[in-house]
Amino acid sequence: MRMVLTSMWRNEMTSVLGASLNWFRRCACVALIGLSLGVSAQYESGVHYIELPTPLSVSSDGVEITEYFSYACNHCYQFEPSLAAWVAKLPEDVTFTRTPAMWNDTYRFFAQTYYTLRAMDVLDKMHLQVFNAVHLERRNIMNPKAMAEFLAELGVDAITFGKVFTSFGVQASLQQAEARGLAYRATGVPTLIVNGKYRVESRGAGGTSGMLTVAEYLINLEKQ
Repeated sequence: MRMVLTSMWRNEMTSVLGASLNWFRRCACVALIGLSLGVSAQYESGVHYIELPTPLSVSSDGVEITEYFSYACNHCYQFEPSLAAWVAKLPEDVTFTRTPAMWNDTYRFFAQTYYTLRAMDVLDKMHLQVFNAVHLERRNIMNPKAMAEFLAELGVDAITFGKVFTSFGVQASLQQAEARGLAYRATGVPTLIVNGKYRVESRGAGGTSGMLTVAEYLINLEKQ
């Protein structure tokens, strides 16, 4: 009798283990199929990003990422920490640049400030300082004199700033930036332009954090 019960118990356990193994295999297959579909159709042109009708030339041999932004934009300011952390981890064959938007006088003034700081080779040090002054400290620095005085507090020569601010080189940079901005056809900032071909905006990407994920997808697409 004991041998019969033992045999029955073994048969039952074998049946249970076999059913569990089959269930696990089915779940694994479903998961793999779902993962495969997710990778192949993760992001869609016209939904998560837009292909520019006329691609722009880029200065990099690899992949170029451009942020279309403005110091006057609070969303750009909020985006800056996560963007900076993301840029710091980009591979060597991916370069990062910025193009300031110039949709009104305020945006144009900050664009001119941006290119002045770049021409003076102090942009890396002053970029976040200008952002903080506008959005955190709420300082009124929206004219050349006030901006020069603010920057002087941080060690930037105010006289040199004033001269470079109206220089031919800065004016040329503004004209080029305005032309790029028209080609981007962006409806807001911040916007990411991937390799002069794709426009990524928060609305389509599901927020600014989603913009970075979509940009990574497009970087990999460009490397294929």
